Amino acid sequence: MRAGRLVLLLSAAGYPLTELAVRRLGSRGAVLTESVCAGLLIRDASMLAAGVPHRLRPVPAALLRLETGAAAAAVAAGIRPARAPAARRTAVAALFALHTVRFWIYLRPDQGRRTAS
Repeated sequence: MRAGRLVLLLSAAGYPLTELAVRRLGSRGAVLTESVCAGLLIRDASMLAAGVPHRLRPVPAALLRLETGAAAAAVAAGIRPARAPAARRTAVAALFALHTVRFWIYLRPDQGRRTAS
């Protein structure tokens, strides 16, 4: 459970950490941020493809879909971050906010799953 709490804390700090990486590391920080967002997009898309939303309660399923959209927006905005820095920041902030809420639900005993009828 400690590892889960650590991941939850890192997820909650994800947006400020990405901003720090971009400010401190410049283009390398932007690539790092883009890689993290792309990794979350790949994971979320694979969960959608595997039918995970059908096994979740409605709110966690909707959050997964929203997180996937936010991850796609973050990746798209990160391709040309200098053109729309506010869009990139907004998309990355939304991604980490949604991911944090979803992960918090995942740490609950039922993990957001539908109950057997």
